[in-house]
Amino acid sequence: MEIDLILKIGGSSISNKTLLAKALKSQSPDDVEEALMINKQNIDHIAAEIGDLYSSGVKKMIILTGVGSPGHFVVLQHGIHKGNSGNINQHLGLVDAQIAVNRLRQALLKAFVENKIPVVQLYASSIFESNKMRIIRGDTSNFDRFIENGIVPVISGDVVPDLTMGYSVLSGDQILLDLVKKFSPWKIIFGSDVDGVFEEDPKVNLQAKLIPKIPRSHIDEVIDQISTGDASGQMKGKLIEIGNLLDHGQEEIILLNITKQGRLLDAMTENSGPNSKFCVES
Repeated sequence: MEIDLILKIGGSSISNKTLLAKALKSQSPDDVEEALMINKQNIDHIAAEIGDLYSSGVKKMIILTGVGSPGHFVVLQHGIHKGNSGNINQHLGLVDAQIAVNRLRQALLKAFVENKIPVVQLYASSIFESNKMRIIRGDTSNFDRFIENGIVPVISGDVVPDLTMGYSVLSGDQILLDLVKKFSPWKIIFGSDVDGVFEEDPKVNLQAKLIPKIPRSHIDEVIDQISTGDASGQMKGKLIEIGNLLDHGQEEIILLNITKQGRLLDAMTENSGPNSKFCVES
């Protein structure tokens, strides 16, 4: 089946991931509470943007959502990303991670319904199996069935069974690669809380310059300049998966600020707007 769009909503756009490192270091109840908060204002706005897209006729799509600071905090706190240690407290931490991420999922689902987007939440832990944090199998036939019936599947990163590690974190970015191989979307869009990839951190330097076009041959150079900051590798992880997508045969991937009005619809209708486009050089 070919579909219109696979949209990845980054965790930084629906939570406050800038507080993640601080909360992990201090373990202060106040810092932890802030790190676990979701950004309801952004969630409502993003859902409205997707609602506009859906009502415009873009109905065959799959939405992937990051788990944001709520998911990453609990995963890192309990060392879940390192695999099964056999410690009961780590297993209980896995439950805490599911509870934290489900709060985020429920907020998104509620906003989607309010914007008349018919969605169904699917769970990676029931679909995929990994080996050393890479997917080795997954049955995505339910995606086909729901899309055929006019329903938009929604899925997020999760902790999944792992052949070597017992269990491991499966990022939304990696799920995306697997889904692209099976559904050949017309567009792939990464929605973030920044306009794309910048020469410097735009949250630190407001004058940082956007890189509007990044050929596949230059992605590795950009990756070398980025440090990891959370359980899935944050922007570095996204660029690695984007490179994989281009290597797989996708001609163009867009990274844009999904919290800004009209950016998503503009990208789908080929209108110009601030974003970074990744492409294979001709």
